[in-house]
Amino acid sequence: MARIADDSDFEALKRLVDNHDGWTLELSKSDTEVYTRPVPGCNFNMVKIHTEFADVTADIVFDVLHDPDYRKVWDSHMLASEEIGILNVNNDVGYYAMSCPPPLKPRDFVLQRSWLDTGPQGEQMLLSRSVPHKNYPPKKGYVRAMSYITGFVLRTNKNSKTGCILKYVAHCDPQGTLPPWLVNKVTHTLGPRMVKDLKKAALGYVSWKQTQPHLRKPWRFPEEIRCPRISIEDCLDTAAVPLALPPATGSPKSVQQQQPIPQPEQQTPTQRKLPQLKTQTNGRVLPILHKKAQSTPSSPVVEEAKFLKRDELKEKLEEKRKDEKKKQKDSKEAKGKETKESLKSTKELEKEAKAAAKESKKLSKAAAKEAAAAENAVAKKEKKEKGLTKRRSLLNLKF
Repeated sequence: MARIADDSDFEALKRLVDNHDGWTLELSKSDTEVYTRPVPGCNFNMVKIHTEFADVTADIVFDVLHDPDYRKVWDSHMLASEEIGILNVNNDVGYYAMSCPPPLKPRDFVLQRSWLDTGPQGEQMLLSRSVPHKNYPPKKGYVRAMSYITGFVLRTNKNSKTGCILKYVAHCDPQGTLPPWLVNKVTHTLGPRMVKDLKKAALGYVSWKQTQPHLRKPWRFPEEIRCPRISIEDCLDTAAVPLALPPATGSPKSVQQQQPIPQPEQQTPTQRKLPQLKTQTNGRVLPILHKKAQSTPSSPVVEEAKFLKRDELKEKLEEKRKDEKKKQKDSKEAKGKETKESLKSTKELEKEAKAAAKESKKLSKAAAKEAAAAENAVAKKEKKEKGLTKRRSLLNLKF
Protein backbone atom coordinates (compact mmCIF):
# COMPACT_ATOMS: atom_id res chain seq x y z
CA MET A 1 0.00 0.00 0.00
CA ALA A 2 1.37 3.42 -0.94
CA ARG A 3 2.05 5.84 1.91
CA ILE A 4 3.76 9.20 1.88
CA ALA A 5 7.08 8.96 3.72
CA ASP A 6 7.67 11.49 6.51
CA ASP A 7 10.71 12.62 8.50
CA SER A 8 10.46 9.68 10.88
CA ASP A 9 10.90 7.25 7.97
CA PHE A 10 14.11 8.94 6.87
CA GLU A 11 15.38 8.99 10.46
CA ALA A 12 14.67 5.26 10.66
CA LEU A 13 16.55 4.76 7.37
CA LYS A 14 19.62 6.51 8.84
CA ARG A 15 19.49 4.32 11.93
CA LEU A 16 19.24 1.25 9.74
CA VAL A 17 22.37 2.07 7.70
CA ASP A 18 24.43 3.38 10.66
CA ASN A 19 23.66 0.76 13.31
CA HIS A 20 25.55 -2.56 12.91
CA ASP A 21 23.83 -4.45 15.74
CA GLY A 22 22.67 -7.83 14.46
CA TRP A 23 24.54 -7.48 11.16
CA THR A 24 27.23 -9.83 9.85
CA LEU A 25 30.19 -8.48 7.88
CA GLU A 26 30.34 -10.62 4.72
CA LEU A 27 32.91 -8.71 2.67
CA SER A 28 35.48 -5.98 3.30
CA LYS A 29 37.43 -4.90 0.24
CA SER A 30 39.15 -1.57 -0.34
CA ASP A 31 36.64 1.13 0.63
CA THR A 32 33.58 -1.17 0.43
CA GLU A 33 31.94 -3.20 3.20
CA VAL A 34 28.99 -5.56 2.76
CA TYR A 35 26.75 -6.66 5.65
CA THR A 36 23.78 -9.04 5.84
CA ARG A 37 21.11 -9.61 8.46
CA PRO A 38 18.25 -12.11 8.77
CA VAL A 39 14.73 -10.72 8.95
CA PRO A 40 12.18 -12.43 11.24
CA GLY A 41 9.34 -14.01 9.29
CA CYS A 42 11.21 -13.91 5.96
CA ASN A 43 13.65 -16.34 4.34
CA PHE A 44 15.55 -13.63 2.47
CA ASN A 45 18.29 -11.65 4.21
CA MET A 46 18.62 -7.88 4.27
CA VAL A 47 21.83 -6.50 2.75
CA LYS A 48 23.72 -3.29 3.57
CA ILE A 49 26.69 -1.68 1.81
CA HIS A 50 29.06 1.08 2.93
CA THR A 51 31.42 2.60 0.38
CA GLU A 52 33.34 5.79 -0.46
CA PHE A 53 33.54 7.62 -3.79
CA ALA A 54 36.74 9.67 -3.63
CA ASP A 55 36.16 11.68 -6.82
CA VAL A 56 32.35 11.95 -7.04
CA THR A 57 30.18 14.38 -5.08
CA ALA A 58 26.97 13.42 -3.30
CA ASP A 59 24.97 15.76 -5.57
CA ILE A 60 26.08 13.90 -8.70
CA VAL A 61 25.29 10.45 -7.25
CA PHE A 62 21.87 11.74 -6.15
CA ASP A 63 21.18 12.97 -9.71
CA VAL A 64 22.34 9.67 -11.23
CA LEU A 65 19.96 7.69 -9.00
CA HIS A 66 17.08 9.92 -10.07
CA ASP A 67 17.65 10.64 -13.76
CA PRO A 68 15.41 8.21 -15.76
CA ASP A 69 17.02 9.08 -19.12
CA TYR A 70 20.56 8.41 -17.90
CA ARG A 71 19.56 5.10 -16.32
CA LYS A 72 18.88 3.78 -19.82
CA VAL A 73 22.55 4.47 -20.57
CA TRP A 74 24.32 2.92 -17.60
CA ASP A 75 21.93 0.23 -16.24
CA SER A 76 22.72 -2.83 -18.35
CA HIS A 77 20.11 -4.96 -16.55
CA MET A 78 17.15 -2.66 -17.23
CA LEU A 79 14.63 -3.94 -19.78
CA ALA A 80 11.96 -1.25 -19.33
CA SER A 81 11.30 1.80 -17.20
CA GLU A 82 8.29 4.09 -17.01
CA GLU A 83 7.28 7.06 -14.87
CA ILE A 84 3.68 6.32 -13.82
CA GLY A 85 3.12 9.63 -12.02
CA ILE A 86 3.78 11.71 -8.93
CA LEU A 87 1.99 11.73 -5.58
CA ASN A 88 3.63 15.03 -4.57
CA VAL A 89 6.88 16.85 -5.26
CA ASN A 90 8.91 14.36 -3.19
CA ASN A 91 7.08 11.10 -3.99
CA ASP A 92 6.53 9.34 -7.30
CA VAL A 93 5.52 5.90 -8.59
CA GLY A 94 7.28 4.10 -11.43
CA TYR A 95 7.58 0.77 -13.26
CA TYR A 96 10.93 -1.03 -13.62
CA ALA A 97 11.76 -4.34 -15.35
CA MET A 98 15.15 -6.07 -15.22
CA SER A 99 16.78 -9.06 -16.86
CA CYS A 100 17.90 -12.20 -15.02
CA PRO A 101 20.43 -14.86 -16.02
CA PRO A 102 18.79 -17.60 -18.13
CA PRO A 103 16.80 -19.73 -17.66
CA LEU A 104 15.21 -17.39 -15.07
CA LYS A 105 12.38 -15.13 -16.14
CA PRO A 106 12.91 -11.37 -15.94
CA ARG A 107 11.60 -9.56 -12.86
CA ASP A 108 9.58 -6.36 -12.71
CA PHE A 109 8.57 -3.95 -9.95
CA VAL A 110 6.09 -1.15 -9.32
CA LEU A 111 7.93 1.15 -6.92
CA GLN A 112 7.09 4.21 -4.89
CA ARG A 113 10.10 6.50 -4.35
CA SER A 114 10.45 9.12 -1.63
CA TRP A 115 13.42 11.45 -1.34
CA LEU A 116 14.77 14.17 0.92
CA ASP A 117 17.66 16.62 0.37
CA THR A 118 18.77 18.47 3.52
CA GLY A 119 20.93 20.93 1.61
CA PRO A 120 24.67 21.63 1.15
CA GLN A 121 26.96 19.73 3.52
CA GLY A 122 23.91 17.78 4.65
CA GLU A 123 22.42 14.43 3.68
CA GLN A 124 20.54 13.23 0.63
CA MET A 125 18.28 10.23 1.04
CA LEU A 126 16.26 8.08 -1.32
CA LEU A 127 13.76 5.50 -0.10
CA SER A 128 11.69 3.12 -2.28
CA ARG A 129 9.46 0.09 -1.89
CA SER A 130 6.93 -1.94 -3.86
CA VAL A 131 3.33 -0.76 -4.15
CA PRO A 132 0.40 -2.00 -6.22
CA HIS A 133 -1.13 0.10 -9.00
CA LYS A 134 -4.47 -0.51 -10.66
CA ASN A 135 -3.09 0.11 -14.19
CA TYR A 136 0.04 -2.04 -13.76
CA PRO A 137 -0.93 -5.59 -12.75
CA PRO A 138 1.53 -8.49 -13.15
CA LYS A 139 2.00 -9.26 -16.83
CA LYS A 140 2.89 -12.31 -18.87
CA GLY A 141 6.57 -13.08 -19.30
CA TYR A 142 7.64 -11.36 -16.06
CA VAL A 143 7.70 -12.33 -12.40
CA ARG A 144 6.42 -9.51 -10.19
CA ALA A 145 9.10 -9.18 -7.50
CA MET A 146 8.72 -7.44 -4.14
CA SER A 147 10.97 -4.74 -2.68
CA TYR A 148 10.27 -4.30 1.03
CA ILE A 149 12.82 -1.51 1.25
CA THR A 150 15.61 -0.02 -0.86
CA GLY A 151 17.37 2.98 0.62
CA PHE A 152 20.33 5.25 -0.14
CA VAL A 153 21.97 7.72 2.25
CA LEU A 154 24.54 10.07 0.71
CA ARG A 155 26.85 12.21 2.83
CA THR A 156 29.64 14.58 1.91
CA ASN A 157 33.03 13.21 2.87
CA LYS A 158 34.52 15.69 5.35
CA ASN A 159 38.03 14.52 4.49
CA SER A 160 37.57 15.16 0.76
CA LYS A 161 36.06 18.20 -0.97
CA THR A 162 35.07 16.18 -4.04
CA GLY A 163 34.16 12.84 -2.45
CA CYS A 164 31.13 11.33 -0.73
CA ILE A 165 30.09 8.39 1.43
CA LEU A 166 27.30 6.13 0.17
CA LYS A 167 25.30 3.82 2.42
CA TYR A 168 22.82 1.42 0.83
CA VAL A 169 20.32 -1.04 2.28
CA ALA A 170 17.92 -3.41 0.54
CA HIS A 171 15.49 -6.19 1.39
CA CYS A 172 13.81 -7.85 -1.58
CA ASP A 173 11.91 -11.01 -2.42
CA PRO A 174 12.49 -12.04 -6.07
CA GLN A 175 9.40 -14.30 -5.96
CA GLY A 176 9.22 -17.27 -8.31
CA THR A 177 10.91 -20.57 -7.47
CA LEU A 178 14.37 -19.30 -6.53
CA PRO A 179 15.64 -21.02 -3.34
CA PRO A 180 16.29 -18.52 -0.52
CA TRP A 181 19.71 -19.98 0.29
CA LEU A 182 20.89 -19.25 -3.26
CA VAL A 183 19.55 -15.70 -3.20
CA ASN A 184 21.19 -15.04 0.17
CA LYS A 185 24.49 -16.46 -1.11
CA VAL A 186 24.75 -14.24 -4.20
CA THR A 187 23.33 -11.08 -2.61
CA HIS A 188 26.55 -9.96 -0.95
CA THR A 189 28.53 -10.59 -4.16
CA LEU A 190 26.18 -8.65 -6.43
CA GLY A 191 26.25 -5.58 -4.16
CA PRO A 192 29.85 -4.51 -4.91
CA ARG A 193 29.12 -4.95 -8.62
CA MET A 194 26.20 -2.53 -8.35
CA VAL A 195 28.38 -0.02 -6.47
CA LYS A 196 31.06 -0.25 -9.17
CA ASP A 197 28.51 0.39 -11.96
CA LEU A 198 27.04 3.32 -10.03
CA LYS A 199 30.46 4.95 -9.55
CA LYS A 200 31.32 4.56 -13.23
CA ALA A 201 27.97 6.10 -14.17
CA ALA A 202 28.50 9.02 -11.77
CA LEU A 203 31.91 9.82 -13.29
CA GLY A 204 30.35 10.23 -16.75
CA TYR A 205 27.10 11.94 -15.75
CA VAL A 206 28.11 15.62 -16.03
CA SER A 207 29.55 15.30 -19.55
CA TRP A 208 26.53 13.24 -20.67
CA LYS A 209 24.04 15.74 -19.27
CA GLN A 210 25.66 18.59 -21.20
CA THR A 211 24.95 16.77 -24.49
CA GLN A 212 21.22 16.46 -23.80
CA PRO A 213 18.61 18.76 -25.39
CA HIS A 214 17.39 19.76 -21.93
CA LEU A 215 18.99 20.07 -18.49
CA ARG A 216 15.83 19.39 -16.48
CA LYS A 217 16.11 17.98 -12.95
CA PRO A 218 12.52 17.76 -11.64
CA TRP A 219 13.66 15.91 -8.50
CA ARG A 220 15.44 19.14 -7.52
CA PHE A 221 13.18 21.72 -9.17
CA PRO A 222 9.46 20.82 -8.84
CA GLU A 223 8.45 23.43 -11.43
CA GLU A 224 10.11 21.21 -14.07
CA ILE A 225 7.86 18.22 -13.36
CA ARG A 226 6.20 16.92 -16.54
CA CYS A 227 4.72 13.53 -15.54
CA PRO A 228 1.04 13.41 -14.49
CA ARG A 229 -0.28 13.71 -10.96
CA ILE A 230 -1.80 10.45 -9.66
CA SER A 231 -3.94 9.67 -6.64
CA ILE A 232 -2.73 7.60 -3.73
CA GLU A 233 -6.01 5.68 -4.07
CA ASP A 234 -4.66 4.19 -7.32
CA CYS A 235 -2.02 2.40 -5.23
CA LEU A 236 -4.23 0.88 -2.54
CA ASP A 237 -4.44 -2.86 -1.98
CA THR A 238 -5.86 -5.21 0.63
CA ALA A 239 -2.39 -6.68 1.28
CA ALA A 240 -0.05 -4.27 3.02
CA VAL A 241 3.67 -4.06 2.31
CA PRO A 242 5.58 -3.19 5.52
CA LEU A 243 8.39 -0.70 5.63
CA ALA A 244 11.37 -2.73 6.84
CA LEU A 245 12.66 0.00 9.13
CA PRO A 246 14.02 -0.50 12.65
CA PRO A 247 12.33 0.78 15.80
CA ALA A 248 13.50 4.00 17.41
CA THR A 249 15.28 2.12 20.20
CA GLY A 250 16.35 -1.46 20.78
CA SER A 251 17.79 -4.14 18.56
CA PRO A 252 16.37 -5.60 15.33
CA LYS A 253 15.04 -8.52 17.36
CA SER A 254 12.11 -6.42 18.50
CA VAL A 255 10.59 -6.40 15.01
CA GLN A 256 6.91 -7.26 15.23
CA GLN A 257 4.86 -9.02 12.66
CA GLN A 258 2.55 -7.08 10.34
CA GLN A 259 -0.98 -6.61 11.65
CA PRO A 260 -3.89 -6.84 9.22
CA ILE A 261 -5.23 -3.50 8.02
CA PRO A 262 -8.87 -2.84 8.89
CA GLN A 263 -11.18 -1.99 6.02
CA PRO A 264 -12.73 1.52 6.00
CA GLU A 265 -16.45 1.77 6.71
CA GLN A 266 -18.79 2.02 3.76
CA GLN A 267 -20.05 5.58 3.24
CA THR A 268 -22.30 7.22 0.72
CA PRO A 269 -20.48 9.08 -2.13
CA THR A 270 -21.28 12.47 -0.55
CA GLN A 271 -20.33 11.48 2.99
CA ARG A 272 -17.32 9.22 2.41
CA LYS A 273 -14.59 9.85 4.98
CA LEU A 274 -10.91 9.93 4.15
CA PRO A 275 -9.15 6.65 5.00
CA GLN A 276 -7.32 6.86 8.32
CA LEU A 277 -5.73 3.43 8.14
CA LYS A 278 -2.70 2.54 10.21
CA THR A 279 -0.08 -0.12 9.80
CA GLN A 280 2.23 -1.24 12.57
CA THR A 281 5.84 -1.88 11.55
CA ASN A 282 8.81 -2.70 13.72
CA GLY A 283 7.21 -1.70 17.00
CA ARG A 284 5.77 1.67 15.96
CA VAL A 285 2.59 2.83 14.27
CA LEU A 286 2.84 4.71 10.97
CA PRO A 287 -0.25 6.48 9.59
CA ILE A 288 -1.50 5.83 6.09
CA LEU A 289 -1.98 9.36 4.83
CA HIS A 290 -4.48 10.53 2.24
CA LYS A 291 -3.27 12.78 -0.56
CA LYS A 292 -5.18 15.75 0.96
CA ALA A 293 -3.48 15.31 4.32
CA GLN A 294 0.12 15.01 3.18
CA SER A 295 1.68 18.27 4.43
CA THR A 296 3.19 18.69 7.86
CA PRO A 297 4.75 21.94 9.13
CA SER A 298 7.93 20.18 10.22
CA SER A 299 8.74 18.35 7.00
CA PRO A 300 9.62 19.80 3.58
CA VAL A 301 9.01 16.34 2.06
CA VAL A 302 5.31 16.76 1.59
CA GLU A 303 5.04 20.24 0.07
CA GLU A 304 2.11 20.47 -2.34
CA ALA A 305 2.42 21.74 -5.90
CA LYS A 306 -0.27 22.90 -8.31
CA PHE A 307 -1.06 20.41 -11.05
CA LEU A 308 -3.74 19.99 -13.67
CA LYS A 309 -6.78 17.96 -12.77
CA ARG A 310 -6.94 14.48 -14.17
CA ASP A 311 -9.88 15.27 -16.49
CA GLU A 312 -8.17 18.39 -17.86
CA LEU A 313 -4.96 16.45 -18.35
CA LYS A 314 -6.83 13.68 -20.19
CA GLU A 315 -8.50 16.24 -22.47
CA LYS A 316 -5.18 17.89 -23.27
CA LEU A 317 -3.54 14.55 -23.95
CA GLU A 318 -6.45 13.54 -26.20
CA GLU A 319 -6.21 16.80 -28.13
CA LYS A 320 -2.47 16.33 -28.50
CA ARG A 321 -2.97 12.78 -29.79
CA LYS A 322 -5.57 13.97 -32.32
CA ASP A 323 -3.22 16.71 -33.55
CA GLU A 324 -0.39 14.20 -33.90
CA LYS A 325 -2.64 11.79 -35.84
CA LYS A 326 -3.77 14.61 -38.13
CA LYS A 327 -0.18 15.68 -38.74
CA GLN A 328 0.81 12.08 -39.50
CA LYS A 329 -2.12 11.73 -41.92
CA ASP A 330 -1.28 15.00 -43.69
CA SER A 331 2.37 14.05 -43.96
CA LYS A 332 1.42 10.63 -45.39
CA GLU A 333 -0.87 12.24 -47.98
CA ALA A 334 1.78 14.78 -48.94
CA LYS A 335 4.36 12.03 -49.17
CA GLY A 336 2.01 9.97 -51.34
CA LYS A 337 1.46 12.88 -53.73
CA GLU A 338 5.18 13.53 -53.93
CA THR A 339 5.79 9.85 -54.63
CA LYS A 340 3.18 9.81 -57.44
CA GLU A 341 4.61 12.96 -58.98
CA SER A 342 8.12 11.63 -58.76
CA LEU A 343 7.04 8.35 -60.37
CA LYS A 344 5.26 10.27 -63.13
CA SER A 345 8.25 12.50 -63.78
CA THR A 346 10.53 9.45 -63.77
CA LYS A 347 8.37 7.69 -66.41
CA GLU A 348 8.29 10.81 -68.58
CA LEU A 349 12.04 11.15 -68.33
CA GLU A 350 12.50 7.51 -69.28
CA LYS A 351 10.15 7.98 -72.26
CA GLU A 352 12.03 11.08 -73.41
CA ALA A 353 15.35 9.29 -72.99
CA LYS A 354 14.14 6.37 -75.11
CA ALA A 355 12.90 8.74 -77.82
CA ALA A 356 16.18 10.62 -77.79
CA ALA A 357 18.12 7.38 -78.03
CA LYS A 358 15.96 6.25 -80.97
CA GLU A 359 16.44 9.55 -82.75
CA SER A 360 20.16 9.43 -82.09
CA LYS A 361 20.28 5.93 -83.51
CA LYS A 362 18.50 7.08 -86.68
CA LEU A 363 20.84 10.02 -87.09
CA SER A 364 23.81 7.73 -86.59
CA LYS A 365 22.56 5.35 -89.29
CA ALA A 366 21.91 8.24 -91.71
CA ALA A 367 25.34 9.69 -91.08
CA ALA A 368 26.95 6.31 -91.60
CA LYS A 369 25.00 5.88 -94.86
CA GLU A 370 26.06 9.30 -96.11
CA ALA A 371 29.67 8.59 -95.20
CA ALA A 372 29.59 5.28 -97.09
CA ALA A 373 28.05 6.95 -100.18
CA ALA A 374 30.70 9.65 -100.11
CA GLU A 375 33.44 7.05 -99.86
CA ASN A 376 31.96 5.16 -102.86
CA ALA A 377 31.79 8.35 -104.92
CA VAL A 378 35.40 9.18 -104.11
CA ALA A 379 36.49 5.65 -104.98
CA LYS A 380 34.63 5.77 -108.32
CA LYS A 381 36.18 9.13 -109.15
CA GLU A 382 39.65 7.88 -108.36
CA LYS A 383 39.08 4.78 -110.49
CA LYS A 384 37.85 6.87 -113.36
CA GLU A 385 40.85 9.15 -113.18
CA LYS A 386 43.19 6.17 -113.11
CA GLY A 387 41.53 4.80 -116.27
CA LEU A 388 41.93 8.11 -118.12
CA THR A 389 45.55 8.37 -117.08
CA LYS A 390 46.23 4.88 -118.43
CA ARG A 391 44.60 5.67 -121.76
CA ARG A 392 46.60 8.84 -122.15
CA SER A 393 49.79 7.02 -121.43
CA LEU A 394 48.97 4.43 -124.11
CA LEU A 395 48.23 7.10 -126.67
CA ASN A 396 51.51 8.81 -126.03
CA LEU A 397 53.50 5.63 -126.68
CA LYS A 398 55.68 5.70 -129.84
CA PHE A 399 56.00 2.56 -131.80
